Amino acid sequence: MATENQHKPNDFTPLVAALNHLEYVLLITDNPKNFPDCARTEVKIGDKSTAVLAVYHQDTPTSNVRKYAHDIYQNIFIANSINLNRQPYRAKERIKRQEKAISLCDEMLAEIYVCRRHFHLSTKRIKHWGRMVVEIKRSTVGWNESDKDRYKHLLS
Repeated sequence: MATENQHKPNDFTPLVAALNHLEYVLLITDNPKNFPDCARTEVKIGDKSTAVLAVYHQDTPTSNVRKYAHDIYQNIFIANSINLNRQPYRAKERIKRQEKAISLCDEMLAEIYVCRRHFHLSTKRIKHWGRMVVEIKRSTVGWNESDKDRYKHLLS
């Protein structure tokens, strides 16, 4: 059962949007046709089987968007996990995590446009991807403002 400051599992939350976004980013960036800086290598395992490994070099647009998507999700997840009824001393940490996720959304949007130009991604894909990030940001801003108001006595 959810407490006052926890979300019900079926509710739309920034957490659900961030997880969906992370899954989307992992899926689309795993395609070397669209994201060619993802190197694929076939590795022999034993005598008869092989596996295909994806290698993402650091500081490439692909590795950057994967990292941003992961960090957005992680910050929202941790902020949501902080139960202020049991741990009121962590109110500032919760707010900071929310604000970090909001900031990372802006960085992600900037990197999406780098990917668009670098990899010649379609306008349709960019619009869809951008809308996902904007929705995460919008819902996280609302959550952050609500928490600041609700927990102002813990933040001063």
